[in-house]
Amino acid sequence: MTKKTTNRLTRAGLALAGFTTLQSTTIADAKVKPTFTEDIAPIIYNNCTECHRNGQAAPFTLKSYNDVKKRARNIIKATEDHYMPPWHPVEGHGKFVDERRLTADELATLKNWHKTGMVEGPVDKLPEPPKFTSDWLLGEPDLIVTMPKAYTMRADGSDIYRSFCIPMDLKEDKWVAGFEVRPSARAVLHHVIIRIDQSGEARKADGAKGTPGFSGMRGIGRGSRRGGSNDVFSGSLGGLGGWAVGGTPRILPLGLARKLPAGADIVLNSHFHPTGKEEEEQTTVGLYFTDKKPDRTLIGFQVPPVFGSISGLDIPAGESNYELKSKFTTPVDIDLIGVGAHMHYIGHTAKAHATLPDSTIKPLFYIDDWDFNWQGRYIYDEPIRLPAGTTVEGTVSFDNSAANPHNQFNPPRRVRWGLESTDEMGSVIFSAVPASEEDLDEFNAAVRDHAIDEARLMAERRISERAGSNRSGLADRLEQFRNRRPGNDDGRLGGDWRGRLGTRLKELDKNNNGEIEPDEIDDRSRRYIRFIDTNKDGRVSKEELSRMNSR
Repeated sequence: MTKKTTNRLTRAGLALAGFTTLQSTTIADAKVKPTFTEDIAPIIYNNCTECHRNGQAAPFTLKSYNDVKKRARNIIKATEDHYMPPWHPVEGHGKFVDERRLTADELATLKNWHKTGMVEGPVDKLPEPPKFTSDWLLGEPDLIVTMPKAYTMRADGSDIYRSFCIPMDLKEDKWVAGFEVRPSARAVLHHVIIRIDQSGEARKADGAKGTPGFSGMRGIGRGSRRGGSNDVFSGSLGGLGGWAVGGTPRILPLGLARKLPAGADIVLNSHFHPTGKEEEEQTTVGLYFTDKKPDRTLIGFQVPPVFGSISGLDIPAGESNYELKSKFTTPVDIDLIGVGAHMHYIGHTAKAHATLPDSTIKPLFYIDDWDFNWQGRYIYDEPIRLPAGTTVEGTVSFDNSAANPHNQFNPPRRVRWGLESTDEMGSVIFSAVPASEEDLDEFNAAVRDHAIDEARLMAERRISERAGSNRSGLADRLEQFRNRRPGNDDGRLGGDWRGRLGTRLKELDKNNNGEIEPDEIDDRSRRYIRFIDTNKDGRVSKEELSRMNSR
């Protein structure tokens, strides 16, 4: 393990140190005969140099006149196609921090410069290039940690999901306001979820079978859920958050941070995709701390929940516009902080809007041309207040047709939910805080219940389909089920699906103590038990069974 502690840096404005000072020089109108120093450099410095510099993922630098002139043709092509700068949210669906969306005037200026001979211009007109305090995008981290040993990713075969423990040995609680993930082999690492282990189990499991890490994407040894996310139910997945290819690190606004407890270890749940050659991956993470515990608690929620795994995602071969939709209604006032999306190769669009209690529609997020290689998380320039009773609807769509150039199968095949990159998943992912910290538990419970209700709907649909129910009758019953409220039934597991589930739960209770112990849960039942086990202690108590019956 490599561990490095640095001096604390001022966080405000750190992400683009020296970058925003150039905004006043941004071109207002397209120039017919632009020069590099007067017209092109401000565009490049404001939108490109942050990544196109030494130590970053971009394959070449864009800092000098010669750098830009040599790549001018490619720059024109990439910007006209809106491939660069990598900014995918559609304008008018949320306003975000550090937007990199070139204007029509800026695009025309770039094109005119190339047409008119790429003149350098007066040297004294060149703006000062952006200054970066380090080769880390957010500046030098407070703590830098690295996987103890490199993992060898094979050249071929299926994707690999493996977890790695980074021992932390912290003597006091820390509050993490941001992090930056640095793969050593960027081509093979698709995404990482950073979990927290307080039990020491991950440290024991890592390398126990002779190979760095341990199998699977499971999170182990999590502590109390109070004041934190709902594990699989939330966007943060029970830890510090996640990183995916193309993601740009950000410091959380409003003094927000996630807790990293003293004595806890970091667990990297890593998804690898083979590239045709063997690669060594030893991931490094830079952590940025706040000085104090935040006043408000960040919670994630997804529409559809759990990346669509409990929404019946099943895309027929040749289907060009398969949609998956979900709605979440907040019972309390909340402030939306950020948003993003996640899909695989045949993902097409991701969109979300809010319907306020007065029926006003508020656009929240829209990506109209999904790119698997650029999976950003976006922070709103100002938190969006959603009053209690607001419904957030999310829709993700998929193009499984032969016309989709990103489709990995030719001819197209049926695609269902799964962890492999050749499978699919999808959701719009929000981070939010309750307007009042007193409403935290109620908001957290609503996020959990949203996922539980989605799972129940899918289970009833599948059972009804197997029983041969007609689709129109099923639709009516599903709508009735969704509108059902706690306290409106007789307190028993009712209906065909609920009766079958009750019977199955009784079968699991082999010692007849009215609870389901960890050793009574078999592999067949584990998937739905996790939705009933609301406190995540690995067992289903009498209270949890009673709570489920009362819904």
